Amino acid sequence: MKGHILLVDDDKFLLGFMDEHLSMSGYKTSPFNSPVDALKFLEKNPVDLIITDVKMNEMTGDELLTEVKEKYPSIGVIMITGFGNINHAVNALRKGAFDYVTKPFKAKEIKLRVDRFFETDDLTLNDVLSDQTDVTESSGKQIKSNDSKVNKDSDTEFGDQKMKFVGDDPQVKKLMSVLPMIAKNDAPVMIQGESGTGKEVFAYQIHAQSDRADKPYIKINCANLPSELVESTLFGHLRGAFTGAITDQKGAFDAANGGTLLLDEITEIDINVQAKLLRVLQEKEFYRVGSQKPIKANVRIIATSNRNISKAIADGDFRDDLYYRLNVFPISIPPLRNRLGDIPILVEHFVNRYRDRYNLEPKVISDELMSFFKSYDWKGNVRELDNMIHRGIILSNDSQTINLEHIQNNLFADENDDPSEEKLSNLPLMSIEDMELHLIKKTLEHTQGNQKKAAEILGISDRTIRNKLKNVAE
Repeated sequence: MKGHILLVDDDKFLLGFMDEHLSMSGYKTSPFNSPVDALKFLEKNPVDLIITDVKMNEMTGDELLTEVKEKYPSIGVIMITGFGNINHAVNALRKGAFDYVTKPFKAKEIKLRVDRFFETDDLTLNDVLSDQTDVTESSGKQIKSNDSKVNKDSDTEFGDQKMKFVGDDPQVKKLMSVLPMIAKNDAPVMIQGESGTGKEVFAYQIHAQSDRADKPYIKINCANLPSELVESTLFGHLRGAFTGAITDQKGAFDAANGGTLLLDEITEIDINVQAKLLRVLQEKEFYRVGSQKPIKANVRIIATSNRNISKAIADGDFRDDLYYRLNVFPISIPPLRNRLGDIPILVEHFVNRYRDRYNLEPKVISDELMSFFKSYDWKGNVRELDNMIHRGIILSNDSQTINLEHIQNNLFADENDDPSEEKLSNLPLMSIEDMELHLIKKTLEHTQGNQKKAAEILGISDRTIRNKLKNVAE
């Protein structure tokens, strides 16, 4: 089993839904519709993660969170809340929750959050906001520092995953040839590329081959941070700096001191916070929220973005002076459709990865499936290929050959379907207002809660989304 999860929800339908899907994904689950009974279970049974609803009759999810963090601080907690209650989610994160999931959600959404807890050892939002004196501890798990150098094929361990940049394409070879030179200095790096191309993998390679390899490597996903948390997450805050700031807290720059800070999807950071990031790059110092005392920043910055930077600058979403400060080493990761010759190498790599993970006998890809891979358009890039191979490994079961039918199984939605769309025939009759809210929620599912991206897809402002969700909450 991957890990032990305690599920707490007085909605028996939702509890059964989570229990079924997480257990099918390889996790050991213990479901309870009574938070009181769940706490009694904790007294005698070790668990790794708790997923709890916020609104329950016997006790609230907040009360459960408080008690768990007091008695079992190493256990991670994921909160389930409504879309219209983001402020509550922010407060939950400050109190020690690992993450939150907004209703309604699909099985893949809850699995994504759970996988992220178990499969990553870099500091999470909760770890950055927590007042930790030892940054080697993350939600009860150990952050692995890289004491040894990366070998020639750039294969390095990062948590439970192998962060390996695989390929024989000339573009990939060029990237790998300049990697050591980029790694051996402290200049900022800007990595651009479509989602799923391997930007994070390349970023970690820079850290792993640098003189900072034995120091912290902190990743902040800027796209998934609520706007209220961005500045506090990066720089920390003093007690009383804002509502809910009940203690002094350190931020990502503190946690990454001496090491590397990855700002994933940096173009999603609020324009005002970008000005403060620029100051850190220029002056090598920062201020905690509510403080006038500068703190020295010994941190190397690596930034990534999947957006068109020129357009983001023209639209006023990204500062051009910050871009030029970050762009000392501009790196562009090619999409998979531009390096189709690497597909056989990547396929072999992913097959071996998942075969080893599940202790399976050798498996091969059928000629039909390989032809399909070589002619596919790969909108999701290497990540999409990784997911397809993972699915094929599981569904091929005892077969030594992975066929096209294992990848295109009818149990799953078409890879090209937009999760933010639904067929009109499947929708119940509802008012225009309810229809708007339904579409907003579906699009937020698609963007994993990123309101700015959802607004772009829907052709409305993110303020409109916030107002409509706020009206529902009221």
